[in-house]
Amino acid sequence: MPLSLSSHRTADAATIAVRGEVDLSTADDLERAVAAAAQEDAPAIIVDLGGVTFLDSAGINVLLKGRRLADEHGKPYHVTGAQGMVRQLLRMTGVWEHLATPASR
Repeated sequence: MPLSLSSHRTADAATIAVRGEVDLSTADDLERAVAAAAQEDAPAIIVDLGGVTFLDSAGINVLLKGRRLADEHGKPYHVTGAQGMVRQLLRMTGVWEHLATPASR
């Protein structure tokens, strides 16, 4: 399944909804979307992985870079919605708690 990204903004956050596969060939698209959200004046960034069917190390790297970028911009960053194998992978690699827990600024 190809990667699909959609963004929406509320007064509280910029949310990036991700669908499909996040891998070496698509991770740059997600990275650009997170970087764009960090540049906006939204107070927080949320990455919703509810529609992600596959995630590899390139995808995990982008999610971690997103957290660092949000930290640099002084914004809370929260990854949500991961299910099934995607959530298991994030838990097994030890990054789920870091990404799923919003950092307050």
